Amino acid sequence: MRQSTITSIICTLCVLSTVIISFIIYMDIDNSYSFGFMLGYIFFIIIVSLYWIITLIINIKNIKWFELRKRLFKFIGLFISFSAAIYIFNYIFRSSEIGIYDLSTPLAMALSLTFFDLVFFKYKES
Repeated sequence: MRQSTITSIICTLCVLSTVIISFIIYMDIDNSYSFGFMLGYIFFIIIVSLYWIITLIINIKNIKWFELRKRLFKFIGLFISFSAAIYIFNYIFRSSEIGIYDLSTPLAMALSLTFFDLVFFKYKES
């Protein structure tokens, strides 16, 4: 397992640009440079997301079937647990507003907790 340098650089740029965007929004800076930076930030986030998905797929190909099966069971368990928790809390606190869109957060949390290391580390078959 070896850390990817490109991914580390991209993550650093992502964190720095997020801090700059937060500063622009907090200070309510309204000029053409800030608008251009925000537009560039949106495109950057889209491209980084696609890069992470491609990297994840490539690294999933390189892990053994046994480990992939373990990760899939972990993903399914986490997704069901998070979904149940969201629906229970929504039923208790906001019973009139339960909808299918509430599945996006448990899906994202389960995916990130299960496959997070595959994006940032290169796996070699051994």
